[in-house]
Amino acid sequence: MDIDDSKRGENPFDEPTRRLRSMEPEMLATKAGALWIPAGGGTGAIVLPVLSSEMRIVFPEITVEAPREVNSFSLKLLALLYLSGSDGTLPSGEWVAFRDLAGGRFYEPVVKRSVEDPVAQRFGLDMNGFLEACASTGGRLEAFGDASCSFSLFPWVTLAILLWRADEEFQARAQVLFDSSCTHHLSAFDLRMGSQEIASRILKWDKGAGG
Repeated sequence: MDIDDSKRGENPFDEPTRRLRSMEPEMLATKAGALWIPAGGGTGAIVLPVLSSEMRIVFPEITVEAPREVNSFSLKLLALLYLSGSDGTLPSGEWVAFRDLAGGRFYEPVVKRSVEDPVAQRFGLDMNGFLEACASTGGRLEAFGDASCSFSLFPWVTLAILLWRADEEFQARAQVLFDSSCTHHLSAFDLRMGSQEIASRILKWDKGAGG
């Protein structure tokens, strides 16, 4: 996973953890579309939907409890960044390319190289396989391109992966789109990391192993 040069040498969990410890968890949960479950005495947990599963962020310690299907470094970090940064803006329903997000142009080549090109190469001749791989990661069928699915990374952060099949004239092509409100919750750098996490899961899909 790439690390922002400005943060090298730091534990990337430290900053969002500090922010969360200074914030009121019930308000955080409301803004993020999550659920606050109090346990008394200022303790409790935020239950946060993540893809097709959920995580528990325990307060005041700020520890992340994640089931196996979402227990990755990237998703746990992104969960804390989302909770500590979301301003509560709901999805707009307007899809935009990564380059059209604030700060997106800088990371656009990384998204093409690490997300779009590998997906196109793997599934350019297998639309059904692509859809099955997406479904195994919580993807919902969309009507873009030759095949496409959207994903709720978090309640208010949605993105879609579109695929066009290869033919005699053109190579296969894939594109990632994001709801235009996504940067109200995560930075372009973080959204790049989220799209890479989803693409990685799709690319690891194994039809012979039942997904």
